[in-house]
Amino acid sequence: MSDYDLLQFHAFCLTNTGTRLTQYARAISTRVRDGDVVLDLGTGSGLLAVLACRAGARRVYAIETSDAIRFGELLASATEFKDRIEFIQAASTQLVLPERVDAIVGDIHDTFGLQTGGLAAFFDARDRFLKPGGALVPCAIQLLVAPVEAAELYASEIDVWTRRVHDVDLSPIRPLAVNQMHAAKFDREQVLAPPCALATIDLERSNVLHAGGHAVATALRGGILHGVCGCFVTTLAESVVMGNAPGEGDTTNFAQAFFPLNTPTPVLEGDRISMAVDTYDGHVTRWRLDVARPGASPHARFDHSTFGDLPLPARTLRRNANDYRPTLTPRGVMERALLDRFDGTRSAAELETWLREHYDGLLPSERAAEAFLKATIERCG
Repeated sequence: MSDYDLLQFHAFCLTNTGTRLTQYARAISTRVRDGDVVLDLGTGSGLLAVLACRAGARRVYAIETSDAIRFGELLASATEFKDRIEFIQAASTQLVLPERVDAIVGDIHDTFGLQTGGLAAFFDARDRFLKPGGALVPCAIQLLVAPVEAAELYASEIDVWTRRVHDVDLSPIRPLAVNQMHAAKFDREQVLAPPCALATIDLERSNVLHAGGHAVATALRGGILHGVCGCFVTTLAESVVMGNAPGEGDTTNFAQAFFPLNTPTPVLEGDRISMAVDTYDGHVTRWRLDVARPGASPHARFDHSTFGDLPLPARTLRRNANDYRPTLTPRGVMERALLDRFDGTRSAAELETWLREHYDGLLPSERAAEAFLKATIERCG
């Protein structure tokens, strides 16, 4: 994400997400006590870290992988709590903190619950950093699904790939689009049946990265079924919730997830719509759907997965096999040789000169050498 995109995203999160931050402030004020040590996971703008200090935290470890951490440092520097917040730019799974914390707070939501990799990061932070009996904000996430009619969205996201552009057929790409989760904003009028509870993720006790389940809805009206809306309701603390169900976005203003069907299907009032959605920590999601008349067998059936949204080369599949035996590529050999020179005696300029002298075949320009060195320093130096 570019600096501009980061800025726009955090402007949205800070100023245009309904009462989301008010809900977080309420939850944090009830879960963080005077003198607590707090971890803000995915701090971004740093606002939750400030709210934790305002609730009484004496120390907040604010962790963020992206360059958005600069926003947090700037905003915190203008508050009375700047000396209580320690900003750390790193993946939380690669950190060791000097102490355990009394509470973990984090807003790592996405359209359908947590961001990709969010469960693994949250569980790891809870298990390694949180004191026994410590507090989590949020503490549970309920996933919901609803059948939706979305003709305009389907035309712009899916059927755009049935067109011809300069006499080139775009249709080979359509199967990729129909096996991808799309962000969308639905209103109540587009929902063919009320959202159904699919699963609840217990962030305090669970260690399972799989989330999902099965729900059955009855169509309240006739229409064209284009796909499934995925949304969530999060429990931040007792009696403090937020969610993004269609028509109920006062607490988030977040988009919902749209899981499209390969073929839009007519439904009648009273039709039984069976929906199953399963996701593995947001990395891969599968959605299945049956439509049936009351008392009859399904007359329409769909099975989609984000595993099919991009064709995987055979070499990628081989690398994921348990019996794969990796060897260093020429670029890997170059990186290992470079890391051997990360001994604290050589400057970045000297290392770049060394790279160009020894690996000009792999790094054909000064800019390529500079970029490779910078990336290696960021990861390992």
